[in-house]
Amino acid sequence: MLKSFWDFAEKERLFSNNSRLLLAVSGGVDSMVMARLFRDAGIKHSIAHCNFSLRGDESDGDEEFVAEYARVNNIPFFSMRFDTLGFAASKKISVQMAARELRYEWFGTIVRREGFDAVAVAHNLNDNVETFLINLLRGTGLSGLTGMDRRHDPVIRPLLFASRAEILAFASSNGIEYREDSSNSEVKYTRNRIRHNVIPEMEKVNPAVLNAITDTMKHLSSASGIIDAYLDRVMEDIFIPARGGFEVDINALTSLKPFVPHIYELFRRFGISPKQTDEVVSLLGSQTGKYIYTSTHRLLNDRGRIIITEKTGEEPAVYVFSSLDEMRISGIYTDMHIAEPSGDPLPVTPLTASLDLDRITFPVTVRHWEPGDRFMPLGMKQMKKISDFLIDLKVPVTAKEKVLLMLSGQEVIWVMGYRIDDRFRVTNKTLKMLVLTV
Repeated sequence: MLKSFWDFAEKERLFSNNSRLLLAVSGGVDSMVMARLFRDAGIKHSIAHCNFSLRGDESDGDEEFVAEYARVNNIPFFSMRFDTLGFAASKKISVQMAARELRYEWFGTIVRREGFDAVAVAHNLNDNVETFLINLLRGTGLSGLTGMDRRHDPVIRPLLFASRAEILAFASSNGIEYREDSSNSEVKYTRNRIRHNVIPEMEKVNPAVLNAITDTMKHLSSASGIIDAYLDRVMEDIFIPARGGFEVDINALTSLKPFVPHIYELFRRFGISPKQTDEVVSLLGSQTGKYIYTSTHRLLNDRGRIIITEKTGEEPAVYVFSSLDEMRISGIYTDMHIAEPSGDPLPVTPLTASLDLDRITFPVTVRHWEPGDRFMPLGMKQMKKISDFLIDLKVPVTAKEKVLLMLSGQEVIWVMGYRIDDRFRVTNKTLKMLVLTV
């Protein structure tokens, strides 16, 4: 095992004799075997343990076990206790995803602060195959079928060469003590169901299924590398850095063949999922001003271009626009266009405002309402406090705090999502309408 460990590290360039590493040790068999291998290899290392506070006394016992191992072997030890359930609730993510975010952020902090070369985690061959099958069942793209990275700074995975059976055998023959996580046997989790039910059935068909799937992942990874190199050249040609993001000509995108696969592979770099590909395709044929959000970016259709900008954690409290173009690309409006009045009825939804364009002067401001703000609600001939207007509509307090106003100069044009100001309504004298939707 030690020879295979060194061979794998050398082949993948994971570490050397002079490396200084942080080992993520849970107390389970995989991480305890990894700790033994690093100790026997003579690589300078410290140990980090996460207590996710999910299994009560069992979690605390894991922490004490790992701390004792570090003490007995005179290894520097770091530990952190997390409120994983609280973090998951606040971020509205799964407990598993919360634990992942918490541990990797903490590992990265220690690596940077203490000057480690990398943090080693104990994923093994079985973990890699399980992840492949999970992603396959979720309908992932090619990138999700290429397997775990051997190195993804600052993380290295030095046990990906070894199966769980080999690790257990090594632990048994070398008297390595470890803790058993009781949740590992619960098949309510997708990974455990695949581990305990799916893979054993696959092994009945092909006893070497772990190696077969590992070989498949290597082939897919090679193909993915070729595709990524090609896509890099496409992006250099048609994605133009601008406005802190990118601009790309819609005609250049629609000329790519095959069309839909190109769209997914190019825009997955900006956070789209396979299921969101159709939304991007629709955006390319939509009106100027339309936009969608991915997990990481906003994509905006702006006069024959898609403008790509990163999503910000917090939107500005006040927007000030000096032109219609600035309003269009702000992303506040899902639709914005200028039209001539006709005999057709105007939209009646409060999410759409039809305004007399000539009555609007710049700058136009969008901000949250404030006490004392007034406007003349459509259909009325006297001013009314915004606060009273919202009370009359029985708008809940939580929604009331989020209400935005659109102002022309100092005059309220629109209580956005509720009602326009009567002074800016479309009349029989209106020459141009500005139609906005939020």
